[in-house]
Parts: sequence; C-alpha cells; structure tokens
Amino acid sequence: MSLVADTAPEPLHHGEVDERGMTGSHRFAWALGGIVVVGIVARVLFIAGWSWGAPVHGDPLFFQQSATDIANGRGYVTQFLGKGPLVPTAEHPPAFSVLLAGLDVVHVRSVDAHRIALAFISSLGVLAMGLLGRRLAGPRVGLLAAVIAALDPLWVQWGGFLMSESLYLVIVPTMLLFALRCLDRPNPWDFLALGLLVGLATLTRSEAVDFVVLLGVAVVVIATGAWRERMVFAVVFLAGVGFFLGPWLIRNDVQMGSPTLSTNEGLTLSGSYSPETLSPSSPDYGSFDQNSQFGTAAIIDTYEKPPDHAKHWTELTLTNAMSSSAMTYARHHLSDLPGVVLAREGRVWGVYAPQSELTFDVTEEASGAWGPKQVEQILNWVLLPLALLGAVLLGRRSRRRLLIVVIPIVVVAVNAAVFFGSTRLRVAAEPSIDVLAAIGALWIGERVVGQVTAR
Repeated sequence: MSLVADTAPEPLHHGEVDERGMTGSHRFAWALGGIVVVGIVARVLFIAGWSWGAPVHGDPLFFQQSATDIANGRGYVTQFLGKGPLVPTAEHPPAFSVLLAGLDVVHVRSVDAHRIALAFISSLGVLAMGLLGRRLAGPRVGLLAAVIAALDPLWVQWGGFLMSESLYLVIVPTMLLFALRCLDRPNPWDFLALGLLVGLATLTRSEAVDFVVLLGVAVVVIATGAWRERMVFAVVFLAGVGFFLGPWLIRNDVQMGSPTLSTNEGLTLSGSYSPETLSPSSPDYGSFDQNSQFGTAAIIDTYEKPPDHAKHWTELTLTNAMSSSAMTYARHHLSDLPGVVLAREGRVWGVYAPQSELTFDVTEEASGAWGPKQVEQILNWVLLPLALLGAVLLGRRSRRRLLIVVIPIVVVAVNAAVFFGSTRLRVAAEPSIDVLAAIGALWIGERVVGQVTAR
C-alpha cells in the first residue's frame, strides 16, 4: 500500500465517545486541563524537594548570565574562558536564554523564580502531548500520554535544573502535532508553522537541525502526491525554518567569523572521542568524558598559538582546534568505533551500563536527585516495550503516521551514534516513546478487561 494513499486511523479502541461531539470534546478538555495542573504540581514539588535554593553551575549558569545580559541590553555575550571583557557568544543556541531574559524583563529574575516559572512553561508540553495523542490515535491515548508527560521524572526535572530541555519538551510534541496536521489536511499555513517550530527547536538544542531534513522531507513527500504541491510546501517549510535560523547564522557570521549553529561542537566532540569513551574497560565507555585530554586547557597548552593562522584564541578558533584534535583521534581508532556506537545506543536507550549512566546523570546535574533518576530509569524500561507494541499497532493502521512519530527516535539514535549516549540526549525521543507506549498500554488494558469480563 502506498504511504501517500494511507488514510488517518480511527482510534485504536472501541466504544469511545466521538471527540468531535460536544460532550466528548468537553470531557477531553476538562480531563486534559486537570492533567496539566497535575503536571504543574509535580514540577513545583520537584523544585521544592531537589533544587530550591541550589546554586547553578555549567550550562544553567551560562543561561542565567546570558539572560541577564540580554535583558540589560548588552546582547548575547559572555566572557571568553570566564575572564576578560564581554564578547559575542554562540556557546549555546539562544532560544532558552531569550526565554529567561523575557522573564527578567517582567521582573521574574531570581534563579528560584525562574525555576517556578519554568514549572508552568514546561507543563505546556503536557498539553501538547494530550493533543498529539488525540490526533494520532484518539482521546484516551492523548490523555494517557499526557499523564506520562505530567509525572515522568524525565519530563518533570528540567525546569528545576534550569536546562533548555524544559523548553525543548514543549516544542518537540507540538512539532509532531503540526506534522500530523500537515498529513491530514496539507496546507501552506501548517507547513509554515512546522518550519517555524523546527527552527525554534534548533535554536533551543542545536542537534535538532536534523529535523530540517528528516522531518521536513518526510512530511513534504508523504503529505501529497503532487510534485507542484510538494515544491510549494517545501519552500514554505524552509521559509519557516529560515525565519529563526537565518538571523542567527548571519549574526554569527558577522560577529564570530562563521555561520555556525553553536561553538559547543568542539567540547562535545572532545568528550565523545577520548581514550576513556572508546575503551570497553572504562566506566565512560560510550558516554561523555568530562576530563577529556582534548579539553580547553589541554588544547591551549598544546598549541603555542591558534591554528589556521588565527591571531588569537576565540570561541570559534578554540572549538575548531578541539574538533580537529578529537576527529584526528577518532580516525586513528576507527576499529573501535563499531563497538562504541553500540555502547552509545545502549546508553541512550537505557539498556547498557544503567548504573554507570545513572551515576553520570546525577553527577552531571549535581542535584542529588538520585531517587527521581532511579524512577526515571525504571519507567523507561517499562515504556520501551510498550512503545514497541504501540508502533506495531499504529503501523497496521497508518504507516504514514508511524513514520512521522518515529522520526525523533531516529534523530536521537543518529546523534547518539555520532556523539555519545546519555539519558539527556534521549529527551527528543520521549514524546514519541510515550505516545506509542500509551497506544500499547491501552491495547493491553482493553484485552485484559475483555478477558475478565468474558470470564
């Protein structure tokens, strides 16, 4: 059967009140609203129990400081290597810092105030999951997917940690929702919205640039069989992506000397390709080496002056030098890469070295949230087989819709293979995993209830 000819599925269960009727839609809206409130409460409780008053460091400290500079009119700047004057930065894409700067402008300025605000903002991801699940497979799937998003520690924790994933987990399910809208009723406005969301996702987490090709091409190709319409939708989609990415790339080219998405690439590669991460006997095998021999200090000590005839060290020259050293090391250890890729995939999906990964996760956030992290890990082991079952069930109804939903899982798998495996990197796939798991869980539940009723 042609993917293009595939039609939208009916809900994967029987006896459901039609969500298009007044009674059904009101019930769904009230139920989903209640779940969103539960999600807000869960996030506030996490902040109260594990992050209230905690000092920030690393990425959260950067986000806080850059937000303050933006709000005060200094622009997106930082001190290079933590000293000297403020200079333009592209250490991280700017969306999350801009969000925090907006909170500063409306006098929500302290670290803990940001945490509470993010508890509310990140709960929009619960709403998006409910709407995504309903469009994908019916109201009950939407409500169960929203419950998972409301309570799963992997969704709950990011606002308390002041991490960009708190925004990312709002954008990704919304992006999938609009991708499904493009399949159901192809029109330029939904393709434009999808492009805007992909662009915004990339300005939140740079690895989301993979969605430009993987999701954009898939939706354009399978939404319609007419090539003229495909061309129009492709142009509109790319216009949406360019609306956000264009100014950022131009700014970086002008102020930093290259149209780069992020100058964090060198640090990422240096921690991904090191003796520790490529050695099967190391606890960091397939993970990220935070003390890599290609780190900042080591690179500056190695080079008497910046490579490529640069006059002085900058974010750009430093990230290029770190990337070059890490890639040289990787080329000298090509025989190790197949094994390390398997280890990375095992880590990102929680099936390899779970204790080591749990320790890494807790240490990375320095939060002491060992209990929630354990719950998160166990829940992942429950959700993955349910998601596999849900994928089979959805594939029987609509291969087009299944293709769209699994794209974030493919994006995560690709990024893990190229860089490193970690729970944090899995975040982009969680909306897909959870909505598919909701389909699988409801199918099992219906079969169990049917057996009990029959007996």
